Amino acid sequence: MNKLKKLGKGLDDISYLFLSPEQEDSAEQEIMLEPDKTRTKTVEMATKNICLIGNSHDSRDAFLVINLSLALARLGMRIAVVDMDEKLPCVNFLLGRANDIILENNGQEFVSQGPFGVKLAGLNAALIENMLVDKALRTKIMLEMKKMEQEVDLVLISVSQDSLFYMNPLLRKSIEEFLVFVSPDKNSMLNSYKVIKTIFSNNPVAKIGTIITDIEHMYEIDVVFNKMFSAVRKFLVKELYKYGFLFKLKQEVNNNSNIASFYDADLTACISNIAQIIILRLNLEENVKSNGELFKNVFNEFGIE
Repeated sequence: MNKLKKLGKGLDDISYLFLSPEQEDSAEQEIMLEPDKTRTKTVEMATKNICLIGNSHDSRDAFLVINLSLALARLGMRIAVVDMDEKLPCVNFLLGRANDIILENNGQEFVSQGPFGVKLAGLNAALIENMLVDKALRTKIMLEMKKMEQEVDLVLISVSQDSLFYMNPLLRKSIEEFLVFVSPDKNSMLNSYKVIKTIFSNNPVAKIGTIITDIEHMYEIDVVFNKMFSAVRKFLVKELYKYGFLFKLKQEVNNNSNIASFYDADLTACISNIAQIIILRLNLEENVKSNGELFKNVFNEFGIE
């Protein structure tokens, strides 16, 4: 009962944590947490997957997700990116579409091929609603998604904080790993806490990691992580994993730009380090071949069978 009361704590109850000075008394907060090998899964995962939760619909998060997928691909992983934002910024970014164009996916090119063999698909609420009423579309997309899963080692699912609440079925059972982008801004930390609380409320055995974004000074990394760690441990009785950080982008990114036209040595190194941590965390080399059930489970949660 005490845990349930803590889980119900509102943002007002914990906001002071994000305004307080950095805590220096806990060495435990400075290390990456080891996986809990004793926990029980709610369902057996069909394939390894991570849901990346960005701050907004803008192109910066799409830029980071796409470049993270490319970094993983360069390390030998077969990667799929499934964009589940309402405006599909990852799809638009990789395919060079303008920011205000919403993909009207008719199923003809549902799974696209990107650089380094990265596969890309977009699933927004409109498409899911169409699948509910169009049996032929539903069958085609489900078959393509199953085939895609069988051909990759890791599925990265990208969704913004705003879209996540429309995609609540993502939180239940089908996804077990979440990565939340958190910036040093107080409001960003509060919003990220709200997202983390929502995830754990729907899926108590989920694993959640943080990527600290928009870093301008190195000291911000531990300050932000320690405050997030403290709030989650105190009020949700849960743990966070530390995946790394990303420096602030030095130039504006728009959706119809070429990925290759951007190069920042510091940011590239950060993304490469996160990619290596992901591979180590998930032990992909030990994973059995996917049977293509991940998105079948996701679709079932949306009422699509």
